[in-house]
Amino acid sequence: MPRVFTIFWFDCEDFVTPESDDALKRLAEILKANKIRGVFKLVGEKLRALERRERWDVIEALKFHEIGYHTNYHSVHPTVAEYLKNIDFEEGISEFLRREGKGVEDIERLFGVKPSCYGQPGGAWAPQVYPALRKMGIPVYLDLTNIIALEGGPFWYCGILNILNLAPPKGGVIGLNFELGSPGFIEKAMKRYDGIYDLIRDWGIVSVYNHPCTLVTAEFWDAVNFSRGQNTPISMLKMPRLKPKHLVEEGYKDFEKFVRHVKAKPWVEFVTAQELYRLFKDKASERLYDKEEIAFLASNCRRISFQRLEDAYLSASEIFWLITASLAEYRIHGELPERVKNFYPLGPFRSIESEAFGTVKSKDILDEAYKARIFMESQGRIPDWIEIRNLRISPEDFLASEAELYVRLRKEEHPSSKRVQLVKADFQPFRYISPEGARDSWKWIVFPEGFEAWRLVELAKLQTWTMKPSRLEG
Repeated sequence: MPRVFTIFWFDCEDFVTPESDDALKRLAEILKANKIRGVFKLVGEKLRALERRERWDVIEALKFHEIGYHTNYHSVHPTVAEYLKNIDFEEGISEFLRREGKGVEDIERLFGVKPSCYGQPGGAWAPQVYPALRKMGIPVYLDLTNIIALEGGPFWYCGILNILNLAPPKGGVIGLNFELGSPGFIEKAMKRYDGIYDLIRDWGIVSVYNHPCTLVTAEFWDAVNFSRGQNTPISMLKMPRLKPKHLVEEGYKDFEKFVRHVKAKPWVEFVTAQELYRLFKDKASERLYDKEEIAFLASNCRRISFQRLEDAYLSASEIFWLITASLAEYRIHGELPERVKNFYPLGPFRSIESEAFGTVKSKDILDEAYKARIFMESQGRIPDWIEIRNLRISPEDFLASEAELYVRLRKEEHPSSKRVQLVKADFQPFRYISPEGARDSWKWIVFPEGFEAWRLVELAKLQTWTMKPSRLEG
């Protein structure tokens, strides 16, 4: 029997339109009446606007549900991608924490919980956000983006569980927004849900999302005030056009009709971001791996990517750690360790090409593995390069080369050959970052005309060292 996990999530961002407060409350009440907990991703300024307008009834209605985070100011310039696009990875982590921390504090103050998840405003996806989320204690990235994807399913990236652009047979995405209340729309949405549902064989996630403001407005609040890079002063913010009242009511009816349609399905399990995190918990995390398992990983390292061992996946960065840490121990003790505890380092922060190939002494590989392990333990990431005899070697080429040494040492504790061939690796995970998807994301109406952020794409590729599929517990 398949398990069809269905999550309802809401981007609660319109701090301009008071009527959107009522939409937020009404949607929360519809779900509660149907005994379903949704995920309401709040913008910090939206939450503060509810306070200023003394909408304690809305805040109270939200307490039944799970609270996520959707940045502090959403579309006010500079947006996340705008302020991160020209700075390096480490500085970007600090900048995100500095600019976005206030909204998280407000959620904790009013709800007494940390946000369960995060999602970017519009097309403003950026990789530096991920380590910042880990520092904030936010374990799930729940949204949509065309920039990053992994085979249509949930995946790990920088230690964060990603529920993004899902596709059959592992699920799908359905948007219920401005069209709610329009004749014939909800029937099409229900039919789309049925199509996704029918394609799920083992398990899958159906991600259903809404912007509460779209129930009451005919256009987005930020398109009116912040499109194409403009920054309307807070004192001069313009109201978006409102929908006629009869259409608003039809929208609520459509939404509840959809909810009841889904609820009637026999294999549906309603979930929140926290529940998905528990269901897809990373089994490889902090596990001990023995020599046979590490030798298996090492034997498959000419073509570098995540690998599966029994019931768990290991990212390329974890494989780098396991082999490097093993060789570091060999350097000290003259034998490979029986077991190594797993560790999940970030990828490198800079990209380089190896300066040379050829043969080097086994001792050189062992010495550099020892240094790389110390670096990873202190910095929490893979080094940008490994230096052998004053020549810089890329981490992927070093991994492919040290993996061959590991396999040799596993077969023969003291091999007759004292030299190792440096080899060129084929690093596969880069392909999970889409330049075309990035171009599409940068068409978001809020971005300045012609906006591009290719530095973000390059930094994102470097962190694909950490990518791997998520597996369902049990």
